[in-house]
This record gives sequence, C-alpha cells and structure tokens, in this order.
Amino acid sequence: MNTDKKSNDDEIYSVEPPTDDDPYAKELSIKPTTSSVDAELPKTSDAPRPKTFHSKHALPDDSDEIPAPQRKRKLSHAETSGVAISAVMMIYSLTEADKPLFFVSASLLTFLLRPLIGGLFGKHSRAVQNALHSFSVVLFIGALLMMFL
Repeated sequence: MNTDKKSNDDEIYSVEPPTDDDPYAKELSIKPTTSSVDAELPKTSDAPRPKTFHSKHALPDDSDEIPAPQRKRKLSHAETSGVAISAVMMIYSLTEADKPLFFVSASLLTFLLRPLIGGLFGKHSRAVQNALHSFSVVLFIGALLMMFL
C-alpha cells in the first residue's frame, strides 16, 4: 500500500453548496437543482377523461358470483328430428341386441339433449354440458371400435 500521499476522505468526497458561478454549468445552461417547498406541482387536466373499454362479459365490481345463464332455447326442427331418430335407433338396437348401434344412438341422444339436461343444473350448466359433450364423443368412438373389432 502506498502511503506517500495521505488523503482524507472528506477532501475527496466533499459536498459543496451549489453555486451559480460554475463555468461549466454556465456553458451548458444548467441551473443547480435545489429542493423548494414552494415549487408548484403540475396541475391535472380538467378535461373529461376518455371512455374506458369495458367488456360486455365483465362482472360488476360489487358482485363476486357469476349469474346463471338465462337462456331458454328451444330445440330446432333438425335437432328434434335427430332426437326422434336416435330414440327409434335405440329402441331398435334393444330389440335386436345390437350393442354398437345402441352406443351410437346413446351418444347421439346425449349430444342432442345436452342443452336441455345442462339447463337443469342452473349455474353449473356449462360444466355439465361440457361433460356430456365429452361423454358423447368418447361413447361414439367406443361404439366405432366395437363395430369394427
């Protein structure tokens, strides 16, 4: 360690009060910063705020629960015909002991009646309909496997 020059930390790191006659600051037009209590804060605009986008599916802030869907949808003519045909197929498969046809007709019947069955479960309607949809797809795939194996 070199001790030829003794330095004092106060001399190296000294805090001097700001002066306006600093030649470097004058050349750059820099004013020393000082904190003042009387400094004005920027004013907020009195102009009306822009409209905020709100999703039509957003929940109100004061309500945490999700309202139950209020859909009363009737089956279309094609869906009614599909339910009737699948019911006839199911009865025929029971009389003829045709297992793959029974599972295909049960799958079709489950798929077509899922909106009506899901409506019976109130706020859990969507979950029940999703489960019935998955069940009908798996049942259909199983019936196809039974038919060809």
